Amino acid sequence: MRHEIRRKDRQLDQAHAHALLEKGEICHLAMVDHGEPYIVTLNYGYRDSTMYFHCAAAGRKMGILRTGSRVCFTIVPRHELLTAEKACDFSTRYESVVGYGAVRVIEDPEEKLRGLSVIMAQYAAGDFAFPEAVLAKTTVFTVDIEELSGKSNY
Repeated sequence: MRHEIRRKDRQLDQAHAHALLEKGEICHLAMVDHGEPYIVTLNYGYRDSTMYFHCAAAGRKMGILRTGSRVCFTIVPRHELLTAEKACDFSTRYESVVGYGAVRVIEDPEEKLRGLSVIMAQYAAGDFAFPEAVLAKTTVFTVDIEELSGKSNY
């Protein structure tokens, strides 16, 4: 399914949209739970059209994600409030991306380590160790991006 952007003058090309994923820090991940919308805010890592996330193995989010449903996400790596004297003249400059994709829970321990390394690389340079006990309790999942669009009014 292709979702069209109404404001074509603000649409970013795919290369720019993917570059914004490399700069972002927070992802809002939306899913559906028994017909009801549910959204969570997560740290993430991005590489090669794949988003990586980590979380606890139990809870509402994982219950939903394990059903195999598609998700939607948004990231706003840059924004600026523009104030004015009149309320209707306030505005916001922003760059943002919205994407859709399928969730895959990583079971393989080596792939799980790679995913955690991608997440850490989003925030800091270097190699990080992940203790086995923590790794065993941590769930790592991906969203393989099937559709991505970006907008900017900078």
